[in-house]
Amino acid sequence: MYQSVDRLPRRVRKRMRSLLMADERFVTAATATDGLLDRWATHLVVTDQRLLLVKLVGFESSVSGVRLDRLDACRAESGTLRLAFSYDTYGYGFDDSETAGEIVAAVERQRDDETEPATDPALDLRPESEDGEDETGAETE
Repeated sequence: MYQSVDRLPRRVRKRMRSLLMADERFVTAATATDGLLDRWATHLVVTDQRLLLVKLVGFESSVSGVRLDRLDACRAESGTLRLAFSYDTYGYGFDDSETAGEIVAAVERQRDDETEPATDPALDLRPESEDGEDETGAETE
């Protein structure tokens, strides 16, 4: 398990830095044992908003993911992580049998902590009155 982006393998770390949205926070990650070689594997990354799958095979890489609120199922079965979304089911094994449970726990914690996204006052489209206040009475610039 990886507890920070800086601990991820170099190629995954490089991809992650460009994948995280401005308001998104890395939570944890793990490397599945689905590759022919250790370095050719799927890396499952949990953020506070999404579950990302970063697959590295040779010189190629691909990224897919799903928002946590659109993940239909996420469960651990005998050390294997089972994911269901977009009409597909995926299974990922890990060297450590407890890793699947830890990923599920991280996803569930983020789903439980999910709150309404903060609004940016600069993007608020409420009409202003002529005296420099919006319709709620707050001053505007």
